[in-house]
Amino acid sequence: MPPPPLGRRVFHLVAATGTTLLSLVIPEQPYLFLIGSGALLALAMETSRLRSPRLNGLYMAVFGPILKQSESAEITGATWFLIAAFFTFFFYGPEVALPVLLFVAIGDPAAALVGTHFPGPRFWGKSPSGIAAFIAAALGVWAIVCAAGYGQWSWAIMVAAVVAAVVEFAPTPIDDNLTVPLIGGAVLTAALAAGL
Repeated sequence: MPPPPLGRRVFHLVAATGTTLLSLVIPEQPYLFLIGSGALLALAMETSRLRSPRLNGLYMAVFGPILKQSESAEITGATWFLIAAFFTFFFYGPEVALPVLLFVAIGDPAAALVGTHFPGPRFWGKSPSGIAAFIAAALGVWAIVCAAGYGQWSWAIMVAAVVAAVVEFAPTPIDDNLTVPLIGGAVLTAALAAGL
């Protein structure tokens, strides 16, 4: 049976947001070391449990309620997010990584929540209303960050939020917890360089 959606969304929201906001209180290099170490540890654990049915059974007994059914046999979205967080900060820096990771942390569960309950057509199992929910949530959380004095508005931010929402909606063979921040980060970097 699929896990309860609410538990997964709450976990995604809290864990991804917390991981991202740590960058505001930890200097960049220690943060990169911390997040990189966490990603390596998570990847090692994933590899081990996918090779060992007994270890995987224990893992699923503990974390099964917040995992997708498919994640019993594949790397979890949480591990992909940690990997994405490291590479997004490493390649693009905090100015870009902070917003795009928050877009994923807040926008992804918002899109899932709205898309699941909104009537209308589905494409690849997703509702187009999820795109609007993703963008609204992403820009909403960025407004809070800006009000707290940790960011600023630009056209580049809005472009990146829209692109991130489209990437999250589109069907790809790679987990969107990895693709959304990396592609969104590339777009935001280019948009900032273009002076948007």
